[in-house]
Amino acid sequence: MKILLADDDKDQLDLRCLLLAESGHETIAVTTAAAALEEAKTQRPQCAVIDLRIPTEAIGLALIRALKAFDAAIRVFVLTGADLKRINGLPEKSLVEEVIAKGSSTAYLMKKLGELAGNAEPKLARLRELLARDGVATFDVKAVPRAARSEVVGVTTDGAMKVRVAAVPDKGKANEELRDVLARWFKVPKSNVELLHGETSHRKVLRVRK
Repeated sequence: MKILLADDDKDQLDLRCLLLAESGHETIAVTTAAAALEEAKTQRPQCAVIDLRIPTEAIGLALIRALKAFDAAIRVFVLTGADLKRINGLPEKSLVEEVIAKGSSTAYLMKKLGELAGNAEPKLARLRELLARDGVATFDVKAVPRAARSEVVGVTTDGAMKVRVAAVPDKGKANEELRDVLARWFKVPKSNVELLHGETSHRKVLRVRK
């Protein structure tokens, strides 16, 4: 997996690059927010790991918004030494996979990145198996609107199905597109796909019947 790493602490940046490279990831290392956005546009990484204070929190938050505005499908992890409860209460939290406290085990970040890279297909396959066995499957979805194309793309770190939809979230258009995508993916009629919760949120709960 191609991963963008942005941190103005070069020692920490070099260490993460080394560990990720040893795990088989391709890394792009930058020390400024401007360089991070430029590399994202040219290199098109699947994931970004950014230091929130690069060098200030305001710049880090702006970088998150800019990355997601350019590529809604990019998966962003944020590293911060700030109060996690406060950061998790900010609007930008909905744009990222997870906010991780600096000082946490590097192995934890590696595990989360490994889950993105390698464990999506088995988790998605289990949903199809559940539907075939029980005739119904209820699950969380993280929807990514305004994508280049509509498709099921994987699983988030906390187990939600991640789905890109080309439609904009206006007057239910993205939700209808999401139901279309899931109906095709599960090979059921669209009427068998029901949105239970999260009509106006990126995070949703859906039920599919056979």
